[in-house]
This record gives sequence, structure tokens and C-alpha cells, in this order.
Amino acid sequence: MHDQPDKRDIRVTYSTFDRYRESRRFKTLKGARAYAQRKIGVHPEISVTFHYAVSAYGDAKIEVRGATLAELFPPRVAKQTA
Repeated sequence: MHDQPDKRDIRVTYSTFDRYRESRRFKTLKGARAYAQRKIGVHPEISVTFHYAVSAYGDAKIEVRGATLAELFPPRVAKQTA
């Protein structure tokens, strides 16, 4: 049997303060990351306690299963100057 480490079962749930809710499934981290970042931005506030990421405006959040929030929203990398 051929192993495919890049194939996963990732479920991303997007919800808003006005109770809109949408879930999508992804087989790759790349697809899940693109969806989550498109919905709430590249660098949201991440709640380690409650396991979700909140948009900068506080009006939407992302929850994930099958991956971590850190995988969906990698930390910012500061530009280094000489």
C-alpha cells in the first residue's frame, strides 16, 4: 500500500457572530490553509484555551479538526535588515 503523507482528512468550520456557519473538508493542508486564511485573514488572534482563531475584527472564527491552528496560520516571519 502506498503511503500519501500529504493526504489528510481536515475539517474547517467557519462561523460568524450572526450565527452563519459553514464547514468544509479538505484532503490537503494547502487547501485548508487557503480557505481559512481567505475567511478570516492571514494572522488572526488564536485562542489556545478555546481552540479557535478569531478574525482581526472579532466578527468571525475558524475551528479545525485533523490539523492544528498553527498549521493553518503559521507565525509571522519578521524581515531582517542588514
